[in-house]
Amino acid sequence: MFAVNSARRVLALGAALVTTGVLSVALAPAPATASTVTLQATIDCSNYNSFGDTRDWYPIGPSVSASPYGTGGAGTVVAVPATHAWQITHTLPSGTTSVGASGMCSEGHQYDFLGSTASISIPAGVTTVTATWSCSTAPVYPGPWMTNCSVQSVSYS
Repeated sequence: MFAVNSARRVLALGAALVTTGVLSVALAPAPATASTVTLQATIDCSNYNSFGDTRDWYPIGPSVSASPYGTGGAGTVVAVPATHAWQITHTLPSGTTSVGASGMCSEGHQYDFLGSTASISIPAGVTTVTATWSCSTAPVYPGPWMTNCSVQSVSYS
């Protein structure tokens, strides 16, 4: 009788240890994933008014748009005098799948509007996106001017 009770206790202890081991594996925290994506964007006007009106040297109202959660706050914007561009650094929310950037390049005209803004996809696992957008302005017949932006380069890390 004593041997049977001891065997039951040993089996019960073994079952408890196995259950504890299984639970500890199942409930262990998952490895941390990247919570944000850092965007380093450059927005440049490929054609600007070089006739003494310096308002068109830099893109006006540079902006970043992200999907599906928006940009999640303000970034930093720094002028790049050598190229008349804006360098934008922005931290995007976790789960951002695409990003676009734009700016107006036609301040000197009476009727100006923003046309297309090119977006880039962000692959899963990426923590840094470095991209350059070039914006170009042209008249649209019969009158207004439109700025269209396109992606010139992109790299991921």
